[in-house]
Amino acid sequence: MSVIQNPVLRGFNPDPCICRGKDAWYIAVSTFEWYPGVLIYESKDFVNWELKATPLDRLSQLNLIGEQPSGGIWAPALSYHDGLYWLVYTDTKAWKGEQKISPLRDMHNYVVTAPDITGPWSEPTHLVSGGYDPSLFHDESGKKWLAYIRRDFRGIHEDLFAGIILREYSAEQGRLIGEEHVIYRGANLKTDYFMKCQIYEAPHLLKKDGWYYLITAEGGTGYTHATCVSRSRGIFGPYELHPETPMLSSRDVNRRIQRTGHGNLVEGPNGQWFMTYLGSRPIDAQTKRSPLGRETCIARIDWRDGWPFLSGAGVVPPESFTVDSDVEQNLDSSWRVDFGHGATLPLELQSLRAPISDAWCSLAERPGYLRIRGQESPTSRFHQSLLACRVRDWQFEVETALEFSPTSYLHMAGLMARYDENTFYYLFITRDDDGTKILSFMEMDAGSFAYDNRLAVLPEGGETGLRVRVEDTKLRFFYRSTHGEWMDVGVEKDFTKLSDEYATPIGFTGAFVGISVNDMLGFREPADFRNFSYRQLPA
Repeated sequence: MSVIQNPVLRGFNPDPCICRGKDAWYIAVSTFEWYPGVLIYESKDFVNWELKATPLDRLSQLNLIGEQPSGGIWAPALSYHDGLYWLVYTDTKAWKGEQKISPLRDMHNYVVTAPDITGPWSEPTHLVSGGYDPSLFHDESGKKWLAYIRRDFRGIHEDLFAGIILREYSAEQGRLIGEEHVIYRGANLKTDYFMKCQIYEAPHLLKKDGWYYLITAEGGTGYTHATCVSRSRGIFGPYELHPETPMLSSRDVNRRIQRTGHGNLVEGPNGQWFMTYLGSRPIDAQTKRSPLGRETCIARIDWRDGWPFLSGAGVVPPESFTVDSDVEQNLDSSWRVDFGHGATLPLELQSLRAPISDAWCSLAERPGYLRIRGQESPTSRFHQSLLACRVRDWQFEVETALEFSPTSYLHMAGLMARYDENTFYYLFITRDDDGTKILSFMEMDAGSFAYDNRLAVLPEGGETGLRVRVEDTKLRFFYRSTHGEWMDVGVEKDFTKLSDEYATPIGFTGAFVGISVNDMLGFREPADFRNFSYRQLPA
């Protein structure tokens, strides 16, 4: 028996949807403005999960250019049926103003399919707009049903949500057919969210032993988040609530993992059932900041009287669970890539809003290096040359080594720790007004800009190493010249600001660290990176 510690997917891995595939289990998670869209993790033992696929990897499937922070891909739903993997997802084009959540939203829902989890994934089929969090249910009758939530922006009703909607999907016609059916209107849970009404979303349907089970995320994505379950003998309802509603939540308790909710059910090894859910680990009870974002967790499930219950007692999910396995859980998140030793980039590295392409990012242009050509500024929502990875640990270190010869202060290349365009820390090489090659630093702190011009003078030739280290919530930068001694640049920042809770007015992602090149003169001047490494430090 293996004891598994939660979270099973550390760092920004929210809105988990689990399914049993052809010969493994898979978890799909939201990626928001990060590209490629949707990450899919695979496990053959239900103990360790490997990042296996990034299905939305081309502009014809997903174009996020210009979209708002925490827009883009919301709550993908993955299923396996008819020998195909089915992925439905929301592309959220606009959802908030500068200070408030907007009542008007542009949200479009699509489906793609693939014969194998690694692809090839099809072109998208549009399903419906004006709603979000879709999931596709394959009924034993042969019919397919799309479940999704719709909001009512008008404010003429007490509830801003118009119900969980169910509509038939025709795979042959590639569209929704028949009437909409409103099958559920929430469990009336209190919320600590911006909206002072009930919030229910992320519907998933399951049929077991003659019952249709509807799993929903309720209470908002904050500290009143929860998972609710209801059931009906007919797919259109009426749905009765679970005797413990919510059936999973960390609201009103002081636990290490908070904000728990949003998931679905799956049968795991040896007939044991499990439920996925998201949760976050706040730094402290005062700020409640969670820079690692919303992470994926799993709970063991027992069925009693036709209802799923958390194994043990109560509704608060435990911080560990057991699996019938002799495999040991791997908790080391360290990894490294030398760009001269591979034809492809690791899946851990993602870009912003647009595909990684040879037009700005090439392993072939200068052998032995990754050449990144600079594009727009670090605040651009359009074309940034940035490759970054999730932060998965409270204490970690990221290093890179690069060669770069800027010609202007408008040319920059370096190492960035970021939440979004409004909050980031950036150490970079640039050119001062007198022609000196220098190391500089900029930050955006909830939209407030600060700049340190000349932290160090750098030699013209050779390589520069850059490092960011986080220990005890303090973020520090270091540099060295061509294998010299590492030097502290004297910048210490608050790592916890790279979090949902610090975002304006709210965010849904998490902290990333990556390599960035900017050419605000528009000539796409390059920087050449030799390596990139992420190292978990002792807690």
